[in-house]
Amino acid sequence: MITFFTTAKDFTGKTKVAQINAIKSWKIAHEETEIILFGDCTGASEIAEELELIHIPDIKTSRQGTPFINDMFEKARDVASNEVCCFINADIIIYSKFIQSLTKIHNLLKNNYLIVGQRQNIDLDEPINFTPNWEAELDSLVVESGVIPPFDQSGSDFFAFPKSQYQNGDIPDLMVGRAGWDLWMIYNGRLKGFKVIDLSDTFMIVHQNHNYSHRKVKFDSYDQDEESFSNYKKLPEKEMYLYTLPACNYTFKNQKLERNFARGNFKRFLTYEIRLRKSNPFIKILIDKITTISEIRQKIKRTAKQIKKILN
Repeated sequence: MITFFTTAKDFTGKTKVAQINAIKSWKIAHEETEIILFGDCTGASEIAEELELIHIPDIKTSRQGTPFINDMFEKARDVASNEVCCFINADIIIYSKFIQSLTKIHNLLKNNYLIVGQRQNIDLDEPINFTPNWEAELDSLVVESGVIPPFDQSGSDFFAFPKSQYQNGDIPDLMVGRAGWDLWMIYNGRLKGFKVIDLSDTFMIVHQNHNYSHRKVKFDSYDQDEESFSNYKKLPEKEMYLYTLPACNYTFKNQKLERNFARGNFKRFLTYEIRLRKSNPFIKILIDKITTISEIRQKIKRTAKQIKKILN
């Protein structure tokens, strides 16, 4: 089935409640689920023992103590006993339908795919009572108070893929919990010709809201965050913010894969297709011409504004 892997914040206070809610939802989604917990945060070893997780405390981190994604992906590949691996953030709740969808897609494709998807945000400060009806009860809360982030600004909180897909060195030094690394994953998947599949139409994961008090360096916004900027720099210049969920080339609906055309935004779809093929000499000439035309238009607009000011 599925091997989930993640890294967590300290298991204290409300964060402990949220992370245990999430991890328990992964465990009961299927009896053969395997979970790897990376890092040595407060309470990690105790939680791993209590919930029967595989605990790997040693993980490569930045000077701020932020874990690197590539190290976790490589170690998870070597440890996982299942064919499908899924990195997932430690505050994300899933339902059994999520596991069913991942399994169905893997059985269809076997290799060269990356599954991502959108989330819904909720405020949940209490432990979930995992009764047989817990999914329906949580669903009611999501319908009543869940908030879906703006789609075009959305990356992904999970990445499912065949276990052996990423070899050592395939993923650069990207830091978890910082902006940009999820966009790099989508970009890289498209660049390599994978089927990058948006699961949002079938199922949206549930994210439990939190603050950023866990950050060792004061956090104001992602656009002023040193580690987020480091992640973004791994993306091509002028394309740093481009590869959000609309860049996926497939969706999963009614148990079938369907081609995705940037969710009906044909102009954006063409942008993705042209940018991803810019190594092609013909496409490079086309991009240069488009850039030149765009610059000419901007110069005309600026000149028109200056003339208007003079005449007024």
